[in-house]
Amino acid sequence: MKIAPLKHENLQAQVYERLCDLILQGGLEPGQSVTVATLADALQVSPMPIREAMTRLVQVGALTKVSGRSMGVPKLSEIDLTQLTKVRQEIECIALNWAIENRTDSFVAELDALATSLISAEKKRKNRLFINTNYQFHFRIYQQSGSDILVEIIRNLWLRITPYFHLLDANGHLKISNEIHLELIEQISAGDRARAAALLKLDIERAFEQLVQFSEL
Repeated sequence: MKIAPLKHENLQAQVYERLCDLILQGGLEPGQSVTVATLADALQVSPMPIREAMTRLVQVGALTKVSGRSMGVPKLSEIDLTQLTKVRQEIECIALNWAIENRTDSFVAELDALATSLISAEKKRKNRLFINTNYQFHFRIYQQSGSDILVEIIRNLWLRITPYFHLLDANGHLKISNEIHLELIEQISAGDRARAAALLKLDIERAFEQLVQFSEL
């Protein structure tokens, strides 16, 4: 596992943030397990901050005990997926609306660059790269809202759902998602909040429709 070692200043917070990044950037898949020892070795820290970080991730629903000392991604039922989808659509559209209020030319240019990277990742069928860049794309929008509280709420939701994005490379999902992203950028640039919200809800809904097929796995 390739993870850069950490400095010992604010170690507990650093470990938690690094594990969040690992999940949000596509480093953990359904069925994959990790141990305290493996992560402690990768980050070159003692087991204690790893245990504390993993406990926090269990509390937000991002990890669960698999067997013995192994932790992995919790299974999501159809009910779980439905609730996550509905909450994501509400909260993320609020952040989108505020981002549109705060939009700048440089912000839109950043989204364009990320969309180009997403298209490249999809064409090269680099799923983990797509997941990572998709995370960057969406959170660049949410960060533009100017609300740390909203971003933190959304991040906790994404910690639960991101590992399942590895299952989405089917039926042209990634290509269609990119098409939605491109139109979303156009509507953000134009300041059309209603159309932009409809597109974001569609993007989230399409992911749900794909993932619900795997809810019994």
